[in-house]
Amino acid sequence: MAGSNSRGSPPDNIRLPYEYHDTMVGRGSSGGGGEGGFTGRAAIGYDHGYDGEVFYLGLALDPAYIEGWVEGCLERIGEDYPDDERLFRDLWEDETQRDVVIESLKADCEVRTGRPQGL
Repeated sequence: MAGSNSRGSPPDNIRLPYEYHDTMVGRGSSGGGGEGGFTGRAAIGYDHGYDGEVFYLGLALDPAYIEGWVEGCLERIGEDYPDDERLFRDLWEDETQRDVVIESLKADCEVRTGRPQGL
């Protein structure tokens, strides 16, 4: 089909971010992470990456927070730049490249010391 990409989605000049987000994340915030959605620190990370565009250094050693934060960032990026999202996802799958992905995504966010209030 002319103008559409290989996955059968709309042409690149047509953006349907709400459809992408609802399909990949589910309804409501913190729903990321596929079938079951995120909970706990992963949900907080997802919200920080997707909505807040913020990264807390005090949670940087928590794998659940990092996983949720990366997913939130990638979904946010994918709404405007699906090719970039795909590239970052491919890199994320290679565990030797995860630090590169984290540092690249942090460059696009506000980095704060400590933890958010209440954690």
